[in-house]
Amino acid sequence: MSETAAGLANRFEGMNPKRVLILAVVLTIVALTLAVPLRTYFSQQSEYQQLKSSNAQLDREVSDLQQKVDRQNDPAYIEAQARERLQFVKPGDKAFTMQYPPAPTLSPEEAKKQREASRPWYTNLWESVSDPSHG
Repeated sequence: MSETAAGLANRFEGMNPKRVLILAVVLTIVALTLAVPLRTYFSQQSEYQQLKSSNAQLDREVSDLQQKVDRQNDPAYIEAQARERLQFVKPGDKAFTMQYPPAPTLSPEEAKKQREASRPWYTNLWESVSDPSHG
């Protein structure tokens, strides 16, 4: 054996088993006493990180909403929205409205065929089985 191993063996050789048992019980009690506060500390650290990221996200949302409010107060933006959404024009401007032809209407037979084609196959099968006159 080396000198350090021999020194450790000599150190433990003279220990009383009662003392070793008492030392083990004391160390166990200390470990159990520290376990709950450490667990609480780590859970609070995790919660703190979650709240910190949530606050950062809320700060981004607040800044986005503040930009929207600032944009809503801009007269140029208000004018552009009025022209786009409400088709407002300034005096002297000429307004054009595009009128597109309506979509072609389908005959009842074509509408029925299109409706049947858009349904799943099992619905058409069930309808043909449940209503024999359906053809």
